Amino acid sequence: MISYMKTLKMNKIKKWSAGICMLLALLVTFNACKKDDKEKGAGANIEAKVTGYYPNSGKAGTLVTVEGEGFGTSLNDYSATVSGNNADVISVTANAVVVRIPDGTTGKIVLKAGSKTFEVGSYTYQDLSVKDIFPANGPAGAQIRISGEGFASVSNPASVLINNVSALVVSVADTLIVAEVPQNAGFGPVTVKVDGKEAQGRNFTYQEISNMKPLSGGANTRVVLNGVGFETALANNKVDFNGKAATVVEGNDKQLVVLAPADVTTGPLSVTINGQKITGQRFTVVGKPVIGIVSPLSGPKGTEMTIQGDVFSAVADENKVFINNVEVPLNSVTATQITLTIPGGTGSGNIRVVVNDQATTGPAFKDQTLGIKSLTPDNGLAGTSVTITGTGFSTTASDNKVYFNDVLTTVKSSTETQLVVDAPANLSTGIVKVATNGLETTSPQPFKRAGIITIAGGPSNPIGSIQGIAVDSHDNVYVTNTTDGTVNKITPAGVVSKLQANGADVHFSFPNGIYIDGQDNIYVADQNASQIRKITPSGQNVAFTGGFQPAKMSMDASGNMYVGIAGFGAGMNKVTPLGNYTKVAGPSWPSSRPAIDAAGNVFYSDNILDGGTGIQKISVGGGMAIIAGAHSEGGLADGIGRSARFNGITGLVFTSDNQLVVADRNNRAIRLVNPQNGATTTLFATGYGFADGTFANAKFASIDDIAVGKDGSIYVIDGSNGAVRKIILK
Repeated sequence: MISYMKTLKMNKIKKWSAGICMLLALLVTFNACKKDDKEKGAGANIEAKVTGYYPNSGKAGTLVTVEGEGFGTSLNDYSATVSGNNADVISVTANAVVVRIPDGTTGKIVLKAGSKTFEVGSYTYQDLSVKDIFPANGPAGAQIRISGEGFASVSNPASVLINNVSALVVSVADTLIVAEVPQNAGFGPVTVKVDGKEAQGRNFTYQEISNMKPLSGGANTRVVLNGVGFETALANNKVDFNGKAATVVEGNDKQLVVLAPADVTTGPLSVTINGQKITGQRFTVVGKPVIGIVSPLSGPKGTEMTIQGDVFSAVADENKVFINNVEVPLNSVTATQITLTIPGGTGSGNIRVVVNDQATTGPAFKDQTLGIKSLTPDNGLAGTSVTITGTGFSTTASDNKVYFNDVLTTVKSSTETQLVVDAPANLSTGIVKVATNGLETTSPQPFKRAGIITIAGGPSNPIGSIQGIAVDSHDNVYVTNTTDGTVNKITPAGVVSKLQANGADVHFSFPNGIYIDGQDNIYVADQNASQIRKITPSGQNVAFTGGFQPAKMSMDASGNMYVGIAGFGAGMNKVTPLGNYTKVAGPSWPSSRPAIDAAGNVFYSDNILDGGTGIQKISVGGGMAIIAGAHSEGGLADGIGRSARFNGITGLVFTSDNQLVVADRNNRAIRLVNPQNGATTTLFATGYGFADGTFANAKFASIDDIAVGKDGSIYVIDGSNGAVRKIILK
């Protein structure tokens, strides 16, 4: 019994053990099946795309790279054949599969990725093979190195095509070709042809910046680059402005949008892709737009506004104008003027001009019926008749109140668009204001108390043959007079007398130039006596220097005098405060009074060097340069540097704000020149004759010398009329 029970127990244990073993076997088999299914299913889920391959020919063992997207990273998922013959898959990445070509095989390359099959392309078993190119991108003119085999020819030289466009072959060896990228190569394979054989390599990406817009601006200007071969991944396009890195904000393979960097400087714009630089057009850094006169500053819908200024773009769509933050369509644009039509509904607010993302805020505009468009003339003296043109005026003259710099004047006549008034007796420079029916408006620019008056002489009572002019600290004007060999003194009240020393008139043989220093010492160039006389406020009359024939002259801040010497080719002397002199290098026959700036640079015009049609500069450190004008023929033209034209410069003088004032004799004009860049503008140019009045109405016969008073007024000699004239600017 005991033996039977033991046997039964042992049988149960054996059955239990067998069951456990069977269960374990089933679990192993199940897990193995799951593993196999998982591995087989991996390849089936590959979503790959083939974009190209290279090379398309070669010998046994040649490695062919199949390019694409979405490849897996497991070699077990891939297999390949060439003309049905198995080929080894060497490596796999997400973007490329490398296959080794078997011996003696020509035919189609087929790639299997999991359950998908790709017909990659044809492969030719031959000696000629293009294995790689470097770089694989670049612009026209760049050189690429083509590596491979079989390039040496026994008959004709190897030829190279990029995307079927012929490239210039620079050099050839059996395993290396250097070629130059042709214009407009596009995107496509590099092909080498040798002795009737043909081999293709990888695709080349042609890159070019065809144009960019805008071509000027400043920090954060938005610049659009059009071209080909840009990277769709924005970070792969490295853009710089003259070496300063910029930010790419938008783009595709044909266009990039970039922001100019904060430290942008003038120079070419470049894009670097995969180490290859392509250069575009020059980007010029300019300042913000300058808003000068805006007319009108108020008005109703339909009013045409003109914005005068500078640094606008001549390309219309590069300019934007906002009124009260509402963009207004533009009618016309030049580099210095914008016109637009008030659309109505903008409300009142500041005018803002934006040029290539550079913004400047100007005056406020009032959206109302009342507005001033222009003043004619915009300068004059008391009593000048002024026509105010605009909109919204009352047709009843007394209902319109007109103020010149807050001084009320009487309206003589009125219509809805015009008022006629006289400038008031106590006129000063300032804004003109019109008040009508509870509304107010102001002129777009101030009315300048300006004009020309005669303080002595004239055709009916000439002073004489006057040569030089100077003004003392009390606004007394002195002119040299060769008719009687004296110097005339003209007080601010217009009283004319003779310059005296120790109670007696001072006489000279031929008084030419005259200069008055800061202590009111008067220096007179007595040309025929070969002396410069010095007459002090206390009445002393002494010889300052002598030994040459002095003409027009000026003095620097250290008391050194620069004196033109009378006579053809005689030049210019520098006279020290002690009366010693040396020749100044450069000038030949100075035609004008020289001017000296605060730094000691000398400006003059020369009859020999420029025929009196230009302004020369002698720098303190030495060296000469043409600042403005200098042409064989005289003329009248504003501009910068050589583009300006003058016609007989007779006098130069600096104002207190370092502006160079020029007496342009034969143009009967006063010109203003920036000594830094030679920018020349015309203050006025008159007709021939003799008349006082506004700049538009006055007339001169000639302008022979010039001086500036302490209040900024300009005094000139009108030699042909025998008159001394005053140009009032304030």
